[in-house]
Amino acid sequence: MTTTASHRWKSDTRPMPFDASKFPRTGVIGEIKPHNTRGIAAGIAQLRTRRGITRRTPQLVTYRQVPGQPTRYEVLAADPTQLAGVIRRRRAGIDTWYSLGVVESSRAVLPIPLWQCSSSLGNLLERQIRQRYATRVGATLASKTSASQTGADIEHELLEMAEFLRELAAELEAEAEGRTGAQVEGH
Repeated sequence: MTTTASHRWKSDTRPMPFDASKFPRTGVIGEIKPHNTRGIAAGIAQLRTRRGITRRTPQLVTYRQVPGQPTRYEVLAADPTQLAGVIRRRRAGIDTWYSLGVVESSRAVLPIPLWQCSSSLGNLLERQIRQRYATRVGATLASKTSASQTGADIEHELLEMAEFLRELAAELEAEAEGRTGAQVEGH
């Protein structure tokens, strides 16, 4: 299927109301990018190269300035099914975006508008965007200290795996203590 870049990474669509049933709470790996053609393309490119993406649900969360309100940014999430098709090259573009709400930062207004420097703006907004996403989806995210830190911007499989490993370790420890007690009594 041949498409133009403007159709493929359409960034001016109206978001749909958030629908939690479309978003898994575990097994997700995602990126946060500006909601424009370059940002969407960069997020998809990064997701395509992420290790283990085939076993996880990809997610792209974007942000864009609310028109006329320089301190407010609308947070959008790509439809996970459409995004997965784009990642696996079976679909040309993402048509459906869901609104996650708005984040605000008075520090986003400086003499040089931060929207002209997406990495600075991303560093400023990413923590709020991650919190907004986690709240709406109902997930606990792996911690990340900075937008510039390497690795995925959104991961919620890691904490569930850590919890599973803690429970397994506790069970193995209890089992080992039970055997040790039984061995002592038998001697």
